[in-house]
Amino acid sequence: MIENWIVPCNTNIVRKNDTVIWKNSFTIKKGDNVYIYLSLPYGEIKFHCTVISDSVSNELLNKNQYAVVKEPSNNYFAKKIKYIQLKKVVEYTDCILTFKKLRKFGLNQVQIQSRADRRLKAFIEDTEKRIMGGGTQNG
Repeated sequence: MIENWIVPCNTNIVRKNDTVIWKNSFTIKKGDNVYIYLSLPYGEIKFHCTVISDSVSNELLNKNQYAVVKEPSNNYFAKKIKYIQLKKVVEYTDCILTFKKLRKFGLNQVQIQSRADRRLKAFIEDTEKRIMGGGTQNG
């Protein structure tokens, strides 16, 4: 079953690349949807990505040093560091999926990777269909 995830980010690495390597703190797997939430000063979901690999090779990781965790986390779920490869599906225009709007549909604090519940996912999908004219576009 495909899961939908909200992943916080404070970098523009996704904006510059069609595919990126990302730390996987939980059980994100190939085929899952990942919505990249840019923290303040943006405070919005900016990207819709799909997971194209949940098993990143050391060679690929070495080519993408920006993704390598420099300091181990105290998070229980992050004891074994894993990585995923994401492909950008959509880059949303500014102020489309803001925290204020998303909060009405169940989004709380975005501090760690978390699953998006059905209500939040439905709102994101409806918004995406509306702004993309019924489909999706590459960023």
